[in-house]
Amino acid sequence: MRIRYVKVLGSFVAAMLALSGCTSSGAAQGSSPSKLQEVLKSKKIKVGVFSDAPPYGVMASSGQYEGFDIDKAKALASSLGAEIEFVSTTNASRIPMLETGKVDVIIAALTNLDERAQVVAMSSPYASEGQLVLVPEGSDIDSYEDLKGRSVAATRGSVPATILEKQFPEAKASLFESVADSIQAMRSGKVDALMESNSVIAEIVRSGAKEFKVLQAPQLSPSLVSFGVKMGDQEWLNYLNNFIRNYNITDAANESYTRWLGTDVPELIK
Repeated sequence: MRIRYVKVLGSFVAAMLALSGCTSSGAAQGSSPSKLQEVLKSKKIKVGVFSDAPPYGVMASSGQYEGFDIDKAKALASSLGAEIEFVSTTNASRIPMLETGKVDVIIAALTNLDERAQVVAMSSPYASEGQLVLVPEGSDIDSYEDLKGRSVAATRGSVPATILEKQFPEAKASLFESVADSIQAMRSGKVDALMESNSVIAEIVRSGAKEFKVLQAPQLSPSLVSFGVKMGDQEWLNYLNNFIRNYNITDAANESYTRWLGTDVPELIK
């Protein structure tokens, strides 16, 4: 009877292990491998970046991507020993690209808003910024109060778009697909002002757009900027967090920050 009992018990335990998907390695059978393991195995990584939003990411005349976020993406790929594939994205398409698996990570000035963190996983911050307003040189707009009843451009799905909706409901928000479209709208007189991040505004001014001036007012919604990844892959997120912490204390990170954003890496994100 004892032998039969042991056999039955052994069969029951084996059946339970099979049902639970346990293996000798401790990994669940049938579970999806981490994106980290996929990248390490394939030696390839797909990164969603901007192609027309200086200083974060632009497609240069040479056909190559360059910018602040591009530096980060290249450093990440190098840390993984992977070949990088850049995938052009916009403010509005960043999160859908992650959700549909078209990219492995988004590195495109993704401000880590609470509502975003409810649908995608946000890494440790790799940059910080605020929002400013740009107006034509001869504009009579001198303060945020003057935006009431005026047409203000912003990119669709961006922080400025949210700010216009919530903080400036009496302004007329005009949403465009890219920063370039917003700039052109202001040049052609279709809008009275443009709201963008301080780094983007600085790049517009630095590029020689003397027909514009920055509204002298406090930055709106100071915020942190993170990588974005698909929900549910803690191993991949852990790696990205570790990479950012290590990268932000390097000379390369400081050189990139100084070149593109005009300042040293803030102590806040080291």
